[in-house]
Amino acid sequence: MRRVVVTGFLMLVLALAGQGCARSGPQADAAATATPEPPTPAPLAWCHAVPLERTFCRALVVDAPKASLRLAVADTEARRERGLMGVVALTPEQGMLFVFPDAADVRRDFWMKDTIAPLDMIFVRVDGTVSAIAADVPATKRGTRDANIARRHGIGRYVIELAAGRARSAGLRVGTNLTIPDIDAR
Repeated sequence: MRRVVVTGFLMLVLALAGQGCARSGPQADAAATATPEPPTPAPLAWCHAVPLERTFCRALVVDAPKASLRLAVADTEARRERGLMGVVALTPEQGMLFVFPDAADVRRDFWMKDTIAPLDMIFVRVDGTVSAIAADVPATKRGTRDANIARRHGIGRYVIELAAGRARSAGLRVGTNLTIPDIDAR
């Protein structure tokens, strides 16, 4: 039954993503009359935004040595906590960028609860330097005890999550420098 729910949820998100993440209410009316902003990458199909109708799903492109990575931005506590939980699979060019509000290079601990796709985790310092890569972090199988769920950590302000194996194929390694725009995080 859970598989049907996940599939139904993804179909709903994909349908909404085809229209973009929309705002409704007075803010939408104000946005409609505002000066157009420069184009930004379209939201990712699985971009987590709760509630969807009040939140804009942000995505940006970060150039790696061998690929352009299209990353959903997790810039709030709720988005960072949700992360890629429940996402069945990622395409090679998609992932998530976790941005922390303290703007400091500190230890970041990740617990992969309900993460059902294997991932690569890239820890990135404030200056854009990759400080660590946790490759092939295993997915969490249904029924896994909390004590047995994968945990990874590294130093940085940012963490990028990609499909397992993608960090290497994108040319990422410790010491690689990435250009990440300044992002306000809450």
